[in-house]
Amino acid sequence: MSRYNSVAVSLHWLIALLIAGLIVLAKISHNLAETDPLRFDLIQWHKSFGITLLLLVAVRILWRLTHRPPALPRSIKKLERFGASAAHLALYGLMIALPLTGWAMVSASPLNLATELFGLIPWPHLPWLTDIADKDVWEHRFHDLHYWLANGLIAIVAVHALAALRHQFLLKDGVLSRMTIAGGQDNGYGLFLGMLIAGAGVIGLLNLTDHHHNQQRNDVSVAAESANAEASVDAATVEKESRVTFSASQMGDPINGVFEDHQITLDLNDENLAAATLLAKVVTGSVDTGDGQIDATVVTADWFASEQYPDAEFASSAIELVEDGVYTVAGSLTIRGQSNDIEFTMRREGGTYSSSFTIDRTDFGVGVGGQDEFVAPVVSIGFEVTP
Repeated sequence: MSRYNSVAVSLHWLIALLIAGLIVLAKISHNLAETDPLRFDLIQWHKSFGITLLLLVAVRILWRLTHRPPALPRSIKKLERFGASAAHLALYGLMIALPLTGWAMVSASPLNLATELFGLIPWPHLPWLTDIADKDVWEHRFHDLHYWLANGLIAIVAVHALAALRHQFLLKDGVLSRMTIAGGQDNGYGLFLGMLIAGAGVIGLLNLTDHHHNQQRNDVSVAAESANAEASVDAATVEKESRVTFSASQMGDPINGVFEDHQITLDLNDENLAAATLLAKVVTGSVDTGDGQIDATVVTADWFASEQYPDAEFASSAIELVEDGVYTVAGSLTIRGQSNDIEFTMRREGGTYSSSFTIDRTDFGVGVGGQDEFVAPVVSIGFEVTP
């Protein structure tokens, strides 16, 4: 055998492309402000590429164990053979350790953000790290380890590439041609073709992430316009129904959502306001923001803890008429088992009653694990009901 087979060659260049993409994503996102929404998008792609790298390296190792590689030329000295073997072992070790430390860092993060590979495939956290104590400490430890391993990988990849170029253009012993996409013992066309594919992939990745970022902004704008249009519908045309919405801000970008499963009961008579009541129950697990990653995250233990506290509830203690069609509602709001007194204004238009008010999510223990720099603490809640 004079060359690696097509499977090994394909895996080699796919992995090389992924490593190049991971480095580019990491460098660009590191230089962006933490409040820049593009930084968040690039980190999601970085995580997707990292897990993909881990899976491809596992396939590459299995293939390598079951398929003998071509022999090195006899002209290569024993010390060089040892160096080549050591470098390959280090490469494989780092290509496994890097995704694992990144996975551990995400799993230990107080943010507890759900991971969806390429926005489509849910990827679980490492279970033994999700409930670990001192999450901040462990996240920083994994971050530092990830950082230094990444620098080590960059250094070894550079040495690996320089060694390949030495063999191809100085020694001219055909070592590099064993792994090039195009054949030929003594030419570098395959090398340049591989580099061209890797470069084109990186450029395409950057364009794709930029398009993804712009598309998300457009989707948010469309969702906001749609919500405003629905809210402006003449109340006389709205049949008896209810709606619960919320709006928050993540790294400067708006998040608009609804709770699909809820129940609102309003018993109100202007002639007997002392007996008026407003009761509401929301199933927190029924949240729908149009973003599967956000939906999967807000129900976790650091946020709504929907498994332990499936419902958020409001019960009024007093409803007063301020002016015609305008009421002040006071009562108790309970989220995650924590209750706080709140007061808000409710308006009547036709037969529909609606309100929009703000709360501080940290007053209810929602997302208090260091997420304030990513998600604003003030959240707007809205509802409308036609009794």
